[in-house]
Amino acid sequence: MPDKKAIHEFAMKWCDKFRDQKVNYIELVDHYMADDCEMLGFEMDCGNAFGERYGKAVNDYEVLDRIIDDIDDISLLGSAIYSLWRYFNHWAYNGEEILEPQNRAWFILALSRLAFLTSDIE
Repeated sequence: MPDKKAIHEFAMKWCDKFRDQKVNYIELVDHYMADDCEMLGFEMDCGNAFGERYGKAVNDYEVLDRIIDDIDDISLLGSAIYSLWRYFNHWAYNGEEILEPQNRAWFILALSRLAFLTSDIE
């Protein structure tokens, strides 16, 4: 797995983008996030591994919010982020759905946790 510093920078970069209320949704669903995820070794598995462990938290902000402090697997969380992003990039009826408050909140929460888990860099 790439070093924690690279993952931390990824998490902060994308968290800032999801927090930006003026961001164009194309910037969020274009290939850039996939490029970053692949470079970091995250896997796009449709959220299967994360869903097996955490159930509906794989795509439900409220459920994720209840269990977020229990998540400590950096690779698993990164892959969940990649997988949900891929849904909006490829499968969603309209990619703009990624901007809906509950979807933005899911990404912000997951990316914030990823940043926290990788913040012990030297």
